[in-house]
Amino acid sequence: MAEDSTETTQEEEAPALDLVQVDGQDGVLPEERPAWMDVDHSRLYVWVADSGNDRIQKFDGNGKFLMEFGRSAGTRAPYEAGRFKGPFGVAVDMENNIWVADTGCHRVQKFDPDGDFILEFGKEGYGQDKFYWPESIVAEPTGTILVADTANHCIKRYDNDGDFLMGFGFAGNFDGFMKFPSGLSLDEEGNIYVADRDNQRVQIFNEEGQFLSKFGEYGTEESRFNFPRDLAARRDGTLLVAEKSQNRIQQFDREGYFVSVLGEFGKRDGQFNCPMGIVEDPYGFVFIVDTLNHRVQKFDPELNFCKKWGTIGPEPMQFHNPVGICLSWEPDWAPQEED
Repeated sequence: MAEDSTETTQEEEAPALDLVQVDGQDGVLPEERPAWMDVDHSRLYVWVADSGNDRIQKFDGNGKFLMEFGRSAGTRAPYEAGRFKGPFGVAVDMENNIWVADTGCHRVQKFDPDGDFILEFGKEGYGQDKFYWPESIVAEPTGTILVADTANHCIKRYDNDGDFLMGFGFAGNFDGFMKFPSGLSLDEEGNIYVADRDNQRVQIFNEEGQFLSKFGEYGTEESRFNFPRDLAARRDGTLLVAEKSQNRIQQFDREGYFVSVLGEFGKRDGQFNCPMGIVEDPYGFVFIVDTLNHRVQKFDPELNFCKKWGTIGPEPMQFHNPVGICLSWEPDWAPQEED
């Protein structure tokens, strides 16, 4: 476990107020500031599965390094508890426990908020309590955990103790079938969005795992997919899909109609090299794991570039092929839902 209270990134200056001319007056009045401009991201926490370094790193929403845990579990089973082999997914539940899809060890591990080991379940194979290359994990508001059992072509749900509850999906390309599902996201109604990677599509299921709809087909043009790796159901009703092979993020409405595209190949701000993880915070800011650029990029709710952090390496705040990302935050930080 490593801690670092030193500020490692510069705070972004708040955008200057736009001024508008008032008819019949000599003065000017400021335009109304969007509420998200004043969000305090020091109370938001960004968790990154630093796959190539076999660890989880924690930052605040401004990119300040806070802590890390984990180290290599070795090259063959049995794997020691609390260590990792290429972890791809990370999630934080309602009690601030940390769940890790320990991909190369074919298991899931659970840790307390300080990164201390609690439990593990799973081993290589096919079945309720086995995995083969699990790549994504999300914590549901009900206290359960969803795991994308990627090479077994299905999604599984477990309780807080790691006991199997249900699963859905089989290998194939029919409705409800999957081919290497690699990304998961939930909307506010509890529907489950799956990046059905090798079927080049997104599938949507209800909270019981029943198929609802799908969209997408193979292609490099806008509105088509070339290996969608992860996705994020936004609070404004749109869906962001990260395509690792096209180095872009596509935005769709919930019916699957194309809205816009963000990014292209490169190393500059707002460009990507194999984006593999994406998540949105409660105020609409979007955080993207730019895997082969070994960094995280942050965008405002209008998808304008805000900040980046990370370089290649083994030190705190450096990455080696980071993949998964999730968020947590302090109590009362998120906007309150209106009744």
